[in-house]
Amino acid sequence: MRALLINPLFPDNYWSQRHALPWVRRSCLIPPLGLITVAAMLPRHWSIDLVDLNVETLDDETIRRADVVMLTGMLAQRDSLHELLGRCRRLGVRTVVGGPYATALPEQFDDADHVVIGEAEELIADLAADLEAGRAERFYREGDKPSLEHTPVPRFDLLKRGAYHHMALQFSRGCPFSCEFCDITTLFGHNPRTKTNAQVIAELDAMRATGFRGEVFFVDDNFIGNKKAVRKLLPDLARWRDANGRCFTFYTEASMNLVQDDALIEAMTRAGFTAAFVCIETPSESALRETHKLQNTRFDLATGVHRLLERGLDVWAGFIIGFDNEGHDIFDRMIRFVQNAAIPYAMIGMLHALPKTKLHERLVGEGRLIEVPKGGDQFGLTNFVTKMDPLTLLRGYKHVLETLYEPSVYFERCKRNLEIWKPTRFAARPRTLVEYGAALRSLLSQGRAEGYRRAYRQFLGWVALKHPTKIGRALGQAIAGHHYITYTRETVIPRLEEQIAELTRAAALQDARTAQAGA
Repeated sequence: MRALLINPLFPDNYWSQRHALPWVRRSCLIPPLGLITVAAMLPRHWSIDLVDLNVETLDDETIRRADVVMLTGMLAQRDSLHELLGRCRRLGVRTVVGGPYATALPEQFDDADHVVIGEAEELIADLAADLEAGRAERFYREGDKPSLEHTPVPRFDLLKRGAYHHMALQFSRGCPFSCEFCDITTLFGHNPRTKTNAQVIAELDAMRATGFRGEVFFVDDNFIGNKKAVRKLLPDLARWRDANGRCFTFYTEASMNLVQDDALIEAMTRAGFTAAFVCIETPSESALRETHKLQNTRFDLATGVHRLLERGLDVWAGFIIGFDNEGHDIFDRMIRFVQNAAIPYAMIGMLHALPKTKLHERLVGEGRLIEVPKGGDQFGLTNFVTKMDPLTLLRGYKHVLETLYEPSVYFERCKRNLEIWKPTRFAARPRTLVEYGAALRSLLSQGRAEGYRRAYRQFLGWVALKHPTKIGRALGQAIAGHHYITYTRETVIPRLEEQIAELTRAAALQDARTAQAGA
């Protein structure tokens, strides 16, 4: 049987690094780990092809050659996913869809022949056998959350060579916390399940065999959710890395309670972790309590960020605006916090009520959920009635983004970050030709670019004078910053201005109608 696995297109966003990827001669930041894991679960006698629309195009003949097309997708990929399903149906090819979007909203997939709800490990054998026999059912649902100890090594060999800037690996699924807005526990549960150390090492070997060298993202939604398992893994990671010339460095996502565990921080940096994405959400303690993110109320968050930097872990962070308990001062508070905490890569989105979350259930009960245009994202109007006037909220949000990603402000944040950050000796790895080329292209392009070349030159001059040993990290920050600055200027701010203008017109029209009725 011939299966075609397709990863739909992701819309551009802060994570995509689209404006910076040409400098590293790559098409996409991260490969579709879920799809290549599913590929490894399919029968060995099947013929499998993979197409990632984020790195290549797809012609009709490739679809027609398949006996079945298997697709995945997040909510952000919704538009591309449904376009693909419609295209396959027109071409008469059977489709199977799974992943986070299908799991959360299976009722929205009338355009798919078969829908997988949940994780695939314990149901994919039945699905494959039923497809071969021509008796496949409409829905396949997971039973209990599967163990990951038998999840096979992903098919890294299916990836287009040289297309991805980083590689990806998953150690665990699930999170012990109960943040109201988060769908991770809905999808993967509260009890973090992990792979064995041997599985992780086998995946690293498979990655290395492809010729890849560089940064590997542990995609766990909370890498330290199961601290006992992580503590057992890290020494094996360190030994593998030492035995293989430290060809990889690692980064991951972790909860902020990491800052309370010096031994775990040390073990992570010893194993080659250089950065962690942490979900801070807001500097407002009342908003943190509102959303049940109590783990972030037990220490000073900015001090916690500095603690990680001082111990060798760079900090990237996620923030949210739109909580009920945030006042009109939240916008300036957010700017001050990000600057003072020295977080160059600050991802700030608008709060959305994701399907099946506790927030979604609460807002449905309060009658506050509303529809927003399909294709909308987290950088604009949200899908519920906010306590703050929406026009004030959008204007404040625009102020936050255009301030934080104003070039001189961004580079000032980078300088503060570099002053605090103390890299460990384990962070070093051999640099690749791709990285040297990217640095040269940054110097030639950003150093001449209209709009912020002065801020760029001043930043690198300061680094060369004050922290010359950190010039590599500084160039990385400058390259990433090019995407954040450009994406904010060219995409996010114009989109917000359109929404603000629309709300302003609607408010003026309502005022006119009210005045007319009063007259």
